[in-house]
Amino acid sequence: WSSDVCSSDLAEKHLLIGLSGGIDSVVLAHLTYTCGFQFAIAHCNFSLRGKESNDDEKFTEKIAKGWKIPFHSVRFNTIEFAKSKKISVQMAARELRYNWFEEIREQNDYDFILTAHHKNDNLETILLNLTRGTGIDGISGIPKKTKNMLRPLLEFTRTEIETYAKTNKLKFREDSSNRSEEPTSELQSQ
Repeated sequence: WSSDVCSSDLAEKHLLIGLSGGIDSVVLAHLTYTCGFQFAIAHCNFSLRGKESNDDEKFTEKIAKGWKIPFHSVRFNTIEFAKSKKISVQMAARELRYNWFEEIREQNDYDFILTAHHKNDNLETILLNLTRGTGIDGISGIPKKTKNMLRPLLEFTRTEIETYAKTNKLKFREDSSNRSEEPTSELQSQ
């Protein structure tokens, strides 16, 4: 299915990929690299999991160096930001991430920011929106494109992403907070 992603009009664009180090974003970065697109990697260290967060940052930087592509990283004090804004850690991480991605995009004249949201994320968002009573707008889920943001994996399931990673022998990081009920995940789709 890489031909579906590679056949897009992104070949002439300069892209910025949010890379957490998790399976979803690693597959997106690998597909983008395999397609020969011009891109850079952006990694957010939300400082929520100590050494594990720092190891994720090192892992993503190693990928960028191996592919000889630009690498951007930032460390946030997410908990302090969440407290100051009186919002959840998840919402704080989301706000910090997307604001920083946009800053990097503007500073470096990248055309689009790519994130690794997939079909399962979309379904989860729709269900969450329905429980919140968002009405018809909530049923639409995650848009494939918003302004300067693209989500090229939205048509693929988590199982398809896992199969691609296994077939291509891709290494990725597992966020330990995804195995718990604590809301401190560094949001693997970045």
